[in-house]
Amino acid sequence: MKRTGYIALLAASIISAACVKEESKEDFFNIDETEVVLTDYSAGTKDILLATNTEPTVELSSDWLEAEITSRCLTLTYKENTSEDDRTTEVHVVAGSIPAKVTVTQPGHKTEPEPEPEPEPEPLYKIRDVWYQNGIAAGIVFWVAEDGQSALVVSLDRTATTVAWSTDGTHVIGTGETDGAANTALLRASEEAASIPALAFCDAHGEGWFWPAMDEMKKLFEAYNGTAFDAATAAKPSDITQEEKDARAAFEKALVDNGGTALNTGSENSNGDQYWTSTEQTDETGKVYGSTMRFGKVYASTPADQMGKTGDTKRYVRCVRLVSGEPEKPLETKFPAYKENGKNVGIVYWTSEDGKTSKVLSLARSEDVPWSNAATPAFLNAVSMDDGVANTAVIKASAEAKDIPAVSFCSSLGEEWYWPSLNELVEIFNVYNGIAYDPNVKSNTPANISEEEKAARAAFDLSLTTYGGTVMNAAADSKNGDRYWASTELQDAKGTAYGSFMRFGKAYMSTVADTPGKGKSGDGRFVRCIRIIKND
Repeated sequence: MKRTGYIALLAASIISAACVKEESKEDFFNIDETEVVLTDYSAGTKDILLATNTEPTVELSSDWLEAEITSRCLTLTYKENTSEDDRTTEVHVVAGSIPAKVTVTQPGHKTEPEPEPEPEPEPLYKIRDVWYQNGIAAGIVFWVAEDGQSALVVSLDRTATTVAWSTDGTHVIGTGETDGAANTALLRASEEAASIPALAFCDAHGEGWFWPAMDEMKKLFEAYNGTAFDAATAAKPSDITQEEKDARAAFEKALVDNGGTALNTGSENSNGDQYWTSTEQTDETGKVYGSTMRFGKVYASTPADQMGKTGDTKRYVRCVRLVSGEPEKPLETKFPAYKENGKNVGIVYWTSEDGKTSKVLSLARSEDVPWSNAATPAFLNAVSMDDGVANTAVIKASAEAKDIPAVSFCSSLGEEWYWPSLNELVEIFNVYNGIAYDPNVKSNTPANISEEEKAARAAFDLSLTTYGGTVMNAAADSKNGDRYWASTELQDAKGTAYGSFMRFGKAYMSTVADTPGKGKSGDGRFVRCIRIIKND
């Protein structure tokens, strides 16, 4: 009874639902893009998002574009456009009762330009460039790699005299013709190292410097001579071409203008100056010799020359080094160098307001010397406080001139150099110190001077040392510092003559009360010379 009632109720529900009319849903359709411009001419695919509650269809007529559609996405697949012209086609979409048109444009084929080649790096070095070490000229470029990014540099200086290849010379070390750095390393590690003068000489130049091998010396000759090395050339310096003469002169000028020594000072000798190389040469009997390069009449030695490593065979040595990367710039100095005959000899420390006249201080200074070496120094009447030229003339004309070290020292620099007066030394101190000398200040030791004074002194000394000179005050640990004689004589009321001086540590200008003795029994002082130049 209960079961029959349940079935009747269910049947009634089904019949009732079937009789209700279902309400129809309205079609909708949204699409992100209808004007599509493809990125470029290449083949590829592109998805365009859409939304619809129907099963959409797509139609198109194109040989380069295909389309597939779902209720979520229209996917376009396209071929490469090989034409230079753009092309366009239409894609027709129907979503239920809603039609839509999508226009697709593909750009024409464009020929891609060839990528620009990477620019060649600008050469960093060229022959005869000055190479700076710690801001100071140290060598001249004589060989440059093809890309200009590395170079070989020869030292400005050479050994002061000719030297033996070795003072021992009993070992065969096995150095070769091409690599001086490797040769130098072998020599340093050998039993003979302490007996080879070139090693100590190159070591003194700092890390990286080495004794060149024969092939490197040939490269040096090529830069010097302006031509490729030719062992068959035997022309004397007087017979070489004008091109070679000009090249040699230019290379020598680069060396000398930067405070160095010419490669070939023996120009009157047909062989010219000769240099040892680090290359050993062994003859057919196994006997080992040194090897040399001439810089007059071109010649590289062979074993047949039997260049003995010891004994009377002596040659100069020059060092080289390999450099790369951005080269150093020279130090910027406050006081410019003054050159004579191509050499740095002083710094310009004062110029007149009209710029026509300047004063130059010598880079060199004398040893610690007395004012006079005379047994009984006389009063010479060199009394000007301001005019060192006049004082120097008086002293030179005196019978005592030969006994006065400052006279010979300044004369050695040249005819125009003179011994400064006391006030000229004060003037130099004022420039050196950056603040004028004040005789009332008694406690200005180097330890307690102002930062401005310290900076001025450092700049002055940097100018001197950059160009090969000696600092003004080498006695930095002494409160008084280095003292310099002036040409001015001082005389007390009794007629006794004294010298005069200026301190460059704790500033002080001497007076008669200091009784600075002129003779050998008194304390010594340094001497520095000055000269006046006219500016064009």
